[in-house]
Amino acid sequence: MDASSKVRALAVGGIGYRGKTSATARASYSFCSPEKTDGSEHDGDGITPIQSALGMKKFVPHSDTLTLKDVTHFCWDEVPLGNIVAPELTSKDRQPRNDRLWYGDESVVQKWIDGFK
Repeated sequence: MDASSKVRALAVGGIGYRGKTSATARASYSFCSPEKTDGSEHDGDGITPIQSALGMKKFVPHSDTLTLKDVTHFCWDEVPLGNIVAPELTSKDRQPRNDRLWYGDESVVQKWIDGFK
């Protein structure tokens, strides 16, 4: 997709989960880190660091980006054993920060739509 492409693109990423605050985030961010860091200094959605989520901009310069604050990568509360796999991303262990949404929540999807207006 070069600049002449008629296809619109929107890269969406979340911030609010620092790698140093969660073993899950740190390991995931490290895996996605081009700098081969341990992930502790990165910010993201708990699974994907923001620089990786918005990295499409490097390859598709005409794409738009949207950064969402305190949006988690996935709705771990609805996954069997989610509280064991990623306890820091489930509502049980997010107290009192249980106001964090995930990308599929209706209000967050509306932000995606607004990002294309």
